[in-house]
Amino acid sequence: LKPLEGYDPVYNGDYNKWMRFANSLKLRLAVRISNVSPELARTKAEEAVKSTRGLIDTNDNNAYVGVGAEPNPLWLVASSWGEIRINATIASYMKGYSDPRSAVYFTTSKLGGDSPYMGMRSGLEGVKPATYSGYSMPNYEQKDDMLMFCAAETAFLRAEGALRGWDMGGSARDFYEQGVKLSFDQRKVSGADEYLANAVAVPEPFVDPVNPAKCNYTPKTKITIAWNEGASTEEKLERIITQKWIALWPLGQEAWSEYRRTGYPHFFPLMNGNGSNLPVANRIPFPPSEYIRNADNVKEAVQKLGADNYETKVWWQRKDK
Repeated sequence: LKPLEGYDPVYNGDYNKWMRFANSLKLRLAVRISNVSPELARTKAEEAVKSTRGLIDTNDNNAYVGVGAEPNPLWLVASSWGEIRINATIASYMKGYSDPRSAVYFTTSKLGGDSPYMGMRSGLEGVKPATYSGYSMPNYEQKDDMLMFCAAETAFLRAEGALRGWDMGGSARDFYEQGVKLSFDQRKVSGADEYLANAVAVPEPFVDPVNPAKCNYTPKTKITIAWNEGASTEEKLERIITQKWIALWPLGQEAWSEYRRTGYPHFFPLMNGNGSNLPVANRIPFPPSEYIRNADNVKEAVQKLGADNYETKVWWQRKDK
């Protein structure tokens, strides 16, 4: 019996898949609070993994939102409006790794050079459409569904949990490699075993063909792909989060959240008008309207946060608690 069949744009009324989604989301939330409430995080993560209702652990359980009569938002903003391009950071990582998912993720750049996929630095000011028209875009068609949650994320969450000593049902290495393989399978590309065996490749320096003097950048990491059991816990965490970030394309909110929580991957810093670099924001400050219409609550919130600016950390990323 599926009472919502025909009305549910994700699972078409399949309650069993929704329960898998709920457990996977519980696992995500548990890992999200692991810095500030490690014991609660462990308890809830293990509950999620051991639930008889299961997890999103195979690609046939992945959660996508059907767009229906509307266009895919990424297609609309990139291909129809012409207003977004891929970021230089992910282009640098995936080029350095010779990642075969690039052709699925990105459109081909029109700028030439030694790479068919070219990203832009974030934070550039005064950029006109003609300036960035040749850079690669997200490779989406008008009616493509939108990704919400995939099996690769579940595997990487379990990898991090296992790294922390939680009972995830396997080792960090097992789930790390499973996450990469699930991502390759999800994107219908081959070569996962060869990719996982690569212990040499690192993210490549970014060379901007339009504005090299201002935008060129060398990544601050030498993280490789192949699992290294002898590496430090911190290096293993960076490896997990880096591959998780690649696998979750194009979930920008998750990329931002994981970066704020772990510091990985090493994003290129933002740029401003005079060419200097800025850190990635931790949060968005309250707008002036909130100070007028919701003054008492904003005042209390700012007292708890300690400040109200882009550098103020949100509660779940503070390792000092």
